[in-house]
Amino acid sequence: MKTENRKLAKLVRRVERDEELHTLWRCANLMAIERLGYTDHGPVHVKIVANAALKLYKLLEGVKLPDITQHKLPKEYSEIVIFLASVLHDIGMVVQRKEHEFFSVLLSYPILKRLLHDYPPEEREVIIAETLHAISSHHPDCPVLTKEAGIFCIADALDMEKGRARIPFDEGKVDIHSVSALAIEKVEILKGDEKPVLIRIKMSNSAGIFQVDELLGKRIKKSGLAPYIDVVAEVRGKEKRILHRFELH
Repeated sequence: MKTENRKLAKLVRRVERDEELHTLWRCANLMAIERLGYTDHGPVHVKIVANAALKLYKLLEGVKLPDITQHKLPKEYSEIVIFLASVLHDIGMVVQRKEHEFFSVLLSYPILKRLLHDYPPEEREVIIAETLHAISSHHPDCPVLTKEAGIFCIADALDMEKGRARIPFDEGKVDIHSVSALAIEKVEILKGDEKPVLIRIKMSNSAGIFQVDELLGKRIKKSGLAPYIDVVAEVRGKEKRILHRFELH
């Protein structure tokens, strides 16, 4: 992950070397994939989310919303909060899928203390507080109150390309969630013309609209960033058949 933010670059290197965190990602993935039949919630997922979130941040840098600068800290610290929320948000999956967001908050606190050990106490505690808010805000019932949290929540929903959704479908979980997820071919985060961000989604089948509207759409609406983001989802060429037959039992 390349960045001009030196503090962020240093933190990225720490995370890349952190054996405890890597172990938690593997455990979360085992719980998600092997035991529950969900999609990846491990190291690949968090890398995709972090990269998407930081790209969104750059495109939305000029948007004025409540953020870490309210604490009289430089705006570069927003990237640190976004990155930390991205890499820690799903570690609560090691406990339970249900309300894993809150388990993630509990497990993240000592890890954040360790990762930020050389920051001045006031800066460290502010970063931790803002990161924990962002993590908790990806729970459906929790409000998004900062720009950093909104960006992270949207980025989390952008990990939807079809190769990332094969596991439930291949394991026989045939429902609107697995079928629509499989219809998503490619997700691009681009500089928009009329708005700062254009999210372009290429679909092989129009069933993907469910994924776009129900998952991504809801995240964008609650993020506070909806006025600054356009989403275009389209099927180019002939639609690809995903299902040949479906029966209700």
